[in-house]
Amino acid sequence: MADTLADKRLDEFLRQAPDANREEITAFRGLIERYFTGELSPDEFKARRLHMGTYGIRGLRDIHMMRIKIPAGRLNAEQLEGLADVAERYGKGIGHLTTRQDMQFYWIPTKDAPAVMAQLAAAGLTTREACGNSVRNVTACPFAGISPTEAFDVTRHAEAVTRHFLRHPASQKLPRKFKIAFEGCPEDHARTAIHDIGAVAAVQAEGGKRLLGFRIYVGGGLGAAPMQAILLEPFTPATELLRTCEAAVRVHDRLGDRKNKATARIKFVVKRLGAEAFRREVFAEREALPRYPYPDMETTETDERPPVPRDIPAAPAAVGGAFNRWQATNVVPQKQPGYSAVLIRLRLGDISSGQMRGLAGVIRRYCGGMVRVVITQNLMLRWVRTEHVGALFGELSALGLAETEAERLADVTSCPGAETCQLGISASRGLARALEERIKQAGISGPDVESVRIKVSGCPNSCGQHHIADIGFFGGAKKVNDRLVPHFQLLLGGFTDEGRAGFGQPVLKLPARRIPDAVIRMLELYRADRTSPQESFRSFALRAGLPYWKQQLEPFTTLPDYAAQPDAYRDWGAETEFTLGGMGPGECAA
Repeated sequence: MADTLADKRLDEFLRQAPDANREEITAFRGLIERYFTGELSPDEFKARRLHMGTYGIRGLRDIHMMRIKIPAGRLNAEQLEGLADVAERYGKGIGHLTTRQDMQFYWIPTKDAPAVMAQLAAAGLTTREACGNSVRNVTACPFAGISPTEAFDVTRHAEAVTRHFLRHPASQKLPRKFKIAFEGCPEDHARTAIHDIGAVAAVQAEGGKRLLGFRIYVGGGLGAAPMQAILLEPFTPATELLRTCEAAVRVHDRLGDRKNKATARIKFVVKRLGAEAFRREVFAEREALPRYPYPDMETTETDERPPVPRDIPAAPAAVGGAFNRWQATNVVPQKQPGYSAVLIRLRLGDISSGQMRGLAGVIRRYCGGMVRVVITQNLMLRWVRTEHVGALFGELSALGLAETEAERLADVTSCPGAETCQLGISASRGLARALEERIKQAGISGPDVESVRIKVSGCPNSCGQHHIADIGFFGGAKKVNDRLVPHFQLLLGGFTDEGRAGFGQPVLKLPARRIPDAVIRMLELYRADRTSPQESFRSFALRAGLPYWKQQLEPFTTLPDYAAQPDAYRDWGAETEFTLGGMGPGECAA
């Protein structure tokens, strides 16, 4: 019996949820009751809540981050409005997009978690297996279906893998988390080489017919020990996709290290066995599995159709320089003539509930009610008629969603870091904000530097993907003048291509407050010392070598006396002395 307004609200949403969601959310509510009555220990409850996407927050008890899976990054307007409602009611009005095409809400009390899950389930979204040692959210290239370079649209194939593993017995108690990404373009927007499984669209002629399939890569990953995936086989027919993925997951389940979480990812199985022995294990496992057909096995093009625009306002005759810059940095032609994709740059991946609601209305009018999440913590609107781009700019500007420089130098990627993560050492988000401001202040621009990517993590675990950035940083601490000071390790020259990942070379540690000026100096050195305007920053950084960078950046490793400038010893955004207080065991490996 629902005795309170909160219980009545939960019951109302549960009635709208599919059966499987309703059952597991009701069970989770029971777990919470047992936890608060002492029948379930904190550690027992932690393992169960993580499996349901409910993660601890630094320094707090029974207040959580909740992670919502957005398969292949696809959201419709109703789901966006559902997320807005949850953010407003439970998450202080803010949603945060991640590098895994998830949305995260913070500051949610334990007792409210079932209501959040139920409301999301009613909108067709789930938190299940968004955390914990399971198959996580399946990501996909945001250009799938509209890219002029793609082999075919991978969206439906990624969604088939999502459906296959959600609640699948093989995915429930893995040695460690498992990440899958799909890509259809040669540009590898999905970063397949750093995933446990990366599936890249491929086409093969057979008997005069066009056979769809994938190049399957297995065993990639970042973290403290980054590794590049190996090619499992050059062509896996789409008919074999699901059982090949399941075979790899089962090998991970069977051979992954359950004693040491630091070496539990499948990349360590590949390393331990060697590529050929690992392939034999997967293929033998695959032979024992049934073939799993899925309805969209032969899908080659997007099921999205050109929407009928509704109530489009008249665009101003002259929209000015701000529009011109936004059009240059945020608007990309689709392969379908007359249509464009538009990137919405979200600073640090944050979007307010009001912006979500406003955007839901915008995508209904312009985009057939659909939007995609990008792993750079941005959003993409598709199927915008070219003649409507000016009007769209006006509507996005009114929502505060028309920031320029999407996917450019100032569009810094960052994990949550020490603001909320128990493993975070330094304030990665604070540094990212400071970098954006300093780059803007310096006025450094142009095609040669706009292609430079900066990524920041608050610890070595690479949630901000610092290993594959042109300029990457991860948080740490170091004593300067007998005081503990937040630092970040600088890495240079990281990248990914299909089947290849180059991990940034560690250079030196820099005090957090010196880094924005150091980055400006690095860009100035690039322009001054490169061999030609055509030499990329990454090529220059690697050619220049570690001795060059250490010599040039040594002045940025020092700090003034504490008495003269105490702020220089603090973390970005902090008003108090830097400490490691609040850190604890990370839950990503629990």
